[in-house]
Amino acid sequence: MKANNTPMILVGQFDSPFVRRVAVTLNHYHMPFTRNAISVFRNIPELQKINPLIRVPCLILESGETLIDSSAIIDHLDEMAGPARALTPAHGPQRRKVLQAVVMALGTTDKAVALFYERLFHIDKHINRDLEKRVLSQIRAGLDRLEHDCGAPWFFDDKFTQADVTIGCMAGFMKLRLPDVFPNDKFPKLHALALHCETKEDFVKARPSPEESSAGARK
Repeated sequence: MKANNTPMILVGQFDSPFVRRVAVTLNHYHMPFTRNAISVFRNIPELQKINPLIRVPCLILESGETLIDSSAIIDHLDEMAGPARALTPAHGPQRRKVLQAVVMALGTTDKAVALFYERLFHIDKHINRDLEKRVLSQIRAGLDRLEHDCGAPWFFDDKFTQADVTIGCMAGFMKLRLPDVFPNDKFPKLHALALHCETKEDFVKARPSPEESSAGARK
């Protein structure tokens, strides 16, 4: 149990786009936190005590309560920040627009992570090519939709929202782990948005360390 009045603890590594989107959101709201950068592969017993599903991110609140799932965590952070500051509008058409963009980005990210793991653990002739083809088609369809809808400089033009956080983290993961699926000569609006995101201190402070970037999912 955490002691009261101590910073929140974010569990997970920044090479996870889901952990990173929580960290970027915490940074944006200027909410202090520390990090327990344990691995879903190397630290299974420790992580399972925090989340029985052995998944990240987890956020341990000042009270000791543990939240799991990036969207559930961010919903709580939005509530803490209040409607005037929240990166997701509180109600109405604008809320639906942001949430739909976030869901499209999260779904695309889920498929990107699945493809990365398939290639990592089933290399060469052991890769399920039917699965790879299906997942690639889903990723590309998601990217096509996001590219079509993307404004500038932010996804919704002049307003920075949770859609930008989520898409920026998605793009960062794909550049790191699946550059062939997200090449520099395709999806120009998404690449421009990702570069714009990476200029923000909120993102800079949540970049994967060299150890996280190089060691990959097996560490």
